[in-house]
Amino acid sequence: MSLIGVISDIHGNLPALNAVLAALVADGVDRIVCCGDLVGYGPWPGEVIACMREADIISVQGNHDAATAEALPRDWFDHDTGSVIEWTRAIIPGAMVAYLKGLPQTVTEERFTLVHGSLRGPLWEYVRNTFTAGENFALLSSSLCLFGHTHLQGGFVRMEGRIASLNPAHKALDLLPQAQYLINPGSVGQPRDGDPRAAYAIIDLQHCWVRFGRVTYDIDLVMREIKRAGLPSRFADRLARGR
Repeated sequence: MSLIGVISDIHGNLPALNAVLAALVADGVDRIVCCGDLVGYGPWPGEVIACMREADIISVQGNHDAATAEALPRDWFDHDTGSVIEWTRAIIPGAMVAYLKGLPQTVTEERFTLVHGSLRGPLWEYVRNTFTAGENFALLSSSLCLFGHTHLQGGFVRMEGRIASLNPAHKALDLLPQAQYLINPGSVGQPRDGDPRAAYAIIDLQHCWVRFGRVTYDIDLVMREIKRAGLPSRFADRLARGR
């Protein structure tokens, strides 16, 4: 099972998740892993959790997941974000809250490590620059770490002591055996890199490459449903901008 679909930061956006899963199935992935934040911002938290469990997708715990399960304090978040967390906790069954609480913060396999924020701070640290990437490469025992949290597709590579950013516009990149990589698939449900399409990545562990992907979905529907649910409208408006 060498072809792996990588997703992250779904944030209760079921149409975006369905579009990404359909794209990954069409690409013939053997399995799918998730870098966390199943809930938050979006109006379908329960449906997203049910979909993830039905598809047997391995996920780590994101900060929104942890907060919904009361494993992080409300004051870690701004007022609007905290209000969605409280709304989510109120509408999903207790068994789903328990599921979010039971998600591991880190998953380590033979070929890769899976985390939400970073190896150094699984729930809180944003890896947005080469300095922070370097601090985390120092903790990476394998050649590959998959992470999310920033909602920015791309990542970083370290080779011969030098660290550089990865450009997702290149679409497909070879994974060199002498290098280490931090790969961010981008956000399924709340992209913030200026591209409103749902983001994902595919990694081929046998042939050693990563491909970044985007897929369209019905953003207008999601915007309407966020507002209909009474959630803060800014979480709807930003979907159209991808910011």
